[in-house]
Amino acid sequence: MALQELVAAKWLLACVGSAAVGLAAWLLLNGAARLWPALRTRRGVWLAAQGVVAAAALLPFLPHPAQTSITLAPTTIAMVDATPSPLADQPNAAPTANAWALAAATTTEDATSEHASSDDAASAVGRAVPLMAAIWLLIYAVGLTVAITRQWQARRMWRKLRATAQRLSPADLQAHGAFTAGQLREIAQRKLTVLRTDVPISPMLLGARRPCLLLPAHLDTLSTAQQQMIIAHELHHWRVRDPLCLAIAAALQTVFWFNPTLRWMAKQMEWALELSCDQHVLAGRPQHQRKQYAASLLQQWTTMTPIGVAAFNGATIAARIRHMQKDSLPALSTAAAWFTGGALTALLAAGAMLQPALATNIPPSAGSAPTVTATPGSAAATPAPTTASPAAPSTEPWRAPLDKVRVISFYGVMRSVLPTPHKGIDFAATKGTPVHAVAGGTIISAGHLAENDGRYGNAVIIDHGAQRSLYAHLNSINVKAGQQVQAGQLIGAVGQTGFATGPHLHLEMRQNGQIVDPAPMFANLDAYATPRALKVRRQQQASKG
Repeated sequence: MALQELVAAKWLLACVGSAAVGLAAWLLLNGAARLWPALRTRRGVWLAAQGVVAAAALLPFLPHPAQTSITLAPTTIAMVDATPSPLADQPNAAPTANAWALAAATTTEDATSEHASSDDAASAVGRAVPLMAAIWLLIYAVGLTVAITRQWQARRMWRKLRATAQRLSPADLQAHGAFTAGQLREIAQRKLTVLRTDVPISPMLLGARRPCLLLPAHLDTLSTAQQQMIIAHELHHWRVRDPLCLAIAAALQTVFWFNPTLRWMAKQMEWALELSCDQHVLAGRPQHQRKQYAASLLQQWTTMTPIGVAAFNGATIAARIRHMQKDSLPALSTAAAWFTGGALTALLAAGAMLQPALATNIPPSAGSAPTVTATPGSAAATPAPTTASPAAPSTEPWRAPLDKVRVISFYGVMRSVLPTPHKGIDFAATKGTPVHAVAGGTIISAGHLAENDGRYGNAVIIDHGAQRSLYAHLNSINVKAGQQVQAGQLIGAVGQTGFATGPHLHLEMRQNGQIVDPAPMFANLDAYATPRALKVRRQQQASKG
């Protein structure tokens, strides 16, 4: 039983240590990226940072030097402390046996009292740490099970997608027309499997060790030049083993599911991977081909189903296109490289030096004799598992439902088309503009909404816990009831269904069954409103008094 408690306590410290190192690494790299923007475009930086976070979790399991005890016998302390006392009080008198005995007894009582207090504190720590470790071990096991289940479901989905796809033979590839002669030679020499699917997803590589190239049928609608550039993009991912990097990141996120910094770093690494491949494809190409490539990305984005959204994040399309206009990625200076490497190494070294003695000197059980060795770091490490719970959804601001925000009508204003106040906020957008979830939650309705005499048309309602958001007049819907979505995930496209005088997005917020103003959930919404919308709201507020 003592060994199990020791391992549980070490794992508790490992989790706390990895989370602390991860947060420090994320803050450090974000700060360094402000000085050297090139850091954001280098996959090696973010992959190394994830490795440091994982390595920090191993530190408590490494052998530690023996701890030095400062526990002294009470009689020894008494003699050392008592000797000068009678001499100081009676400088001209020789200390008698009774004086020595009285001084020793008095000091011994103080030392014994302090020693007892130290024992009580050590005993309390000894009882608390195994209990906290056991509780955390149970929580961790549940979280790990959920994380593994999600990975298994995703793997099952990709396997199903691969099983239903058609394998292209060398003759099929020759007849396809979208492969250059060099690409065909490379595919044949390295025996890359190429598949074709009718599912509207983005082109991708499936698998980590021996990936296969999956091409959607909708690529046929693009020009030959566009298809060749897209295939060149995926082949570069394949050459530099990007699928393996993504698999390592996914494995770390599964094991350390409680550490959000790993997810942040993985997203930054994915961003760097895409930029690197974009620049490789566009190197030396004229401006009109760069525009064709950007147009092909936009077209893929609008035709994807939710299955493909994870691999093709629409929220970053505009930023990727801005980078495509540059001839190359920003150069990483020697100073930036040395600083990043040194800083990550220093973080890991600091974690090793600051590992508390509790990692090796856990009392075997609550009833055992308490350890009285000095452990300066243990007091700081003990309460670490009681971290604050995440903020409630109601306190988190919403992200914009559209990539380009333009408010044309506010909540509560009167309009000529209806006799009732406006129940939401209207965002101007053209038909087909992607609509994103303002926050994570569960889809509770997706399709034609009969509520309000069908005026909402095609609509999506998301339950965020404390509130619900409604997106009306949609032209198309990419989600279904019961589905879990994340903030920023594509849920549909702007349209003109229901009672609408033109294409736009109508957004409502509902709280405790009541329709309320969603404006407070956004930061500085007035800055993105049209002058007319601001004027109408100001005039009507003034008329109300």
